[in-house]
Amino acid sequence: MKKILIATTALVATTTVAVAEVNISGLGRFGLDYQEDRTSAAGDENETVLDSRMRLNIDAETETDSGIEFGARLRIQSDNDESDGSSNVASFNGPRFHIESGGLRVEVGNISGVSDAASTINTYGFEPGLTFNTGHYSTWGANVAGLFPAYATGAEGANGVSAKYEMGDFVVMASYTDDYDENTAVTTDDGDFAETFELGAAYTFSAWTLGAVYGMSEQTTVGVAEEIDFWALSASGAVGIADLVFFVGDTDAAGDDVAYGISAAIPVGAATVIEASVAGGGADALDTAYGLGFDHSLGGGVKLQGMVGRDTGGNTIADLGVLFNF
Repeated sequence: MKKILIATTALVATTTVAVAEVNISGLGRFGLDYQEDRTSAAGDENETVLDSRMRLNIDAETETDSGIEFGARLRIQSDNDESDGSSNVASFNGPRFHIESGGLRVEVGNISGVSDAASTINTYGFEPGLTFNTGHYSTWGANVAGLFPAYATGAEGANGVSAKYEMGDFVVMASYTDDYDENTAVTTDDGDFAETFELGAAYTFSAWTLGAVYGMSEQTTVGVAEEIDFWALSASGAVGIADLVFFVGDTDAAGDDVAYGISAAIPVGAATVIEASVAGGGADALDTAYGLGFDHSLGGGVKLQGMVGRDTGGNTIADLGVLFNF
């Protein structure tokens, strides 16, 4: 992470100096991504493709005389993904602002909903591979488009407000995101998000963290409004040398059964971690998804990552490449 200090001096009757800290961080990745029977937008066979991503996070923070922190984040991301035609597309997210004091943090703008933030419920756990094509959450709400509001670039980012309070081993978080896609008859057909409220909590004891989330999403399909409730529970901890996440969740969408999953990370030597995940249940049309992969550190924040597995469509998936953080 590179830090840039920007000082602004105001010349008034008495000289005052306000100092803001601007941090630039991000990641880069590139490699090969494989999906059985995948075709391009033109209908051509497109099973193995090049995949790359460059992301910059720009964070600015300052503090009032009373110790209240104000800040904002802007994300810039460029993807080259031949699998869906998003080659050489670069985009910004909407800005996300925060106010923090003591254990309370309030965010406004392009926020993460409770499920996406993973501050209470462990939504993602260990996702094997380079491009995170599968995880223990894969069958949870997978048949409901845009159910879980997320922080993202371009048109996929949510817009709303969240509040998180931490007190010792206890964390509680709530979020509200608006339905900003008002130009289509089907609110979530293009992956945008409906009006959603989420409430989550987590408690850590004896090196294990138990998390829960409950939410309500107002979906609009062909002019008909439908309220979809959803929930999930997670338990994260260690057994011996293995870090584990157990996950279960459900929605009341038609045909959606209880989803379940487990993911694990096991160190092998000083520089290599084996990661695995499995997800089942959910909608009747979904197959059990699983993945087995590795994460090998090359030093300097650079990792070689890869996996092989199956997605919820029953297709074999695999990837291999390099990821570095800065």
